[in-house]
Amino acid sequence: MSRVLVVDDDVELCELLTDVLEVEGYQVESVHCGESALRFIEKTPVDLVLLDVMLPKLNGMQVARKICQRFATPILMLTALSDEASTLDGYQSGADQYITKPFKVPELLTRIKAIFRRVGLEKQRHSFSFSDGVQAEIPNLPLTGTEADLLHYLVNREGMVISKAELQIEVLKKELSPFDRNLDMHVSNLRRKFIEAGLSKQHIKTVRGKGYSFVGNVG
Repeated sequence: MSRVLVVDDDVELCELLTDVLEVEGYQVESVHCGESALRFIEKTPVDLVLLDVMLPKLNGMQVARKICQRFATPILMLTALSDEASTLDGYQSGADQYITKPFKVPELLTRIKAIFRRVGLEKQRHSFSFSDGVQAEIPNLPLTGTEADLLHYLVNREGMVISKAELQIEVLKKELSPFDRNLDMHVSNLRRKFIEAGLSKQHIKTVRGKGYSFVGNVG
């Protein structure tokens, strides 16, 4: 059952969306500010975020950026702002879909299903298993495209220490900058998914001052 997090300071709308989505078979949680949304996602895996733009304190655009920096969770933005600039801001912040209020429930459900259909296809394309030797320990893992590319790159060089600079260029396709934490974030997400699959996060070893290495045998 897919878990949907509704983030909106309109309590009545949250209750309405909860009722509608639960009838469709989704597991639904709701929070009413951006800070609560980020705390929830840190503790509980979420398959989709329905995110209002006009939130107190952190607005929806800011929340979307923070989610995209740390997680691969798809975002459907809900907003009363329908102008082109706001729509572009939403997509640039990381929204997968953008729907303006007031919206019709069938349209919302269609967009949600489209997101889950895309995510399902990506998982099929990027999930993989290792069929021989110690690599057979790792089952099919639901990975984002970048996570899959990163893991493949490390596994194909098992036992070698790969520098962050090399991984940045070969996998993330950009040069490493002093304050860029994207690579570390992807490694952290891989380790989390290893743990969720009952595996050791030590399969990806950090070599201080040098980079990362894939280790097949973990004692």
